[in-house]
Amino acid sequence: MTPSAGPGCWRWPLLPKPVAGERSPLLLVVHGHAGGQIPEVLVDLVSELVRGRQAPVWMQALTADPLDLPQGLPLVLVPLLLTPGSHVRSDVPAIRQRLRDQGHRVQVLPFLGAWGPWLEHLRGLAAPAVLHHPLRPGVADRYLAALSAYVGVPCLSADRSGEGDAAALPLALAPNRMTAHLQTEASPCLALLERPATRQFLLNLLLDLP
Repeated sequence: MTPSAGPGCWRWPLLPKPVAGERSPLLLVVHGHAGGQIPEVLVDLVSELVRGRQAPVWMQALTADPLDLPQGLPLVLVPLLLTPGSHVRSDVPAIRQRLRDQGHRVQVLPFLGAWGPWLEHLRGLAAPAVLHHPLRPGVADRYLAALSAYVGVPCLSADRSGEGDAAALPLALAPNRMTAHLQTEASPCLALLERPATRQFLLNLLLDLP
């Protein structure tokens, strides 16, 4: 399932058509930090999304206990995850099943790293390389090879990078250990949501959801 175009004119064919004036409640899934902490850039994104959509939006960190949501909601589950690792392949289906067992009607979108407009945006950033956290061989490796071919630059594992790679684009929505490792006084390594244009682009994509 892929969107048909960029922000403002795209659609997800399998999502139900919204009733006029109504927007679907969203459950955004993010990795989170230890103890379930959600980085401030993501908290701010949710706040602005709630104001823009005028509908409920929750954020579930994979490092936190499951949220206690109101019963019987028609949720759209949005995995804000950038690679098809075990979180996408195991944790997200488990969240979907738990919600369905609780009586929620759940539609699940693909992980963010598979969205066509998002990939086009990353390619347009014209970074010299893309940095990712170390991944096990398999599906994620194949995805990174395809991503590298699409954006036209190498994808490098952060454990093999150094200060000279600070200008590379980190596959991290929020600041984490990888971006901290690459920080220098002369060249800060910004997470994706610390870049105003990318933050606005993602916000527009989420605002456009039915």
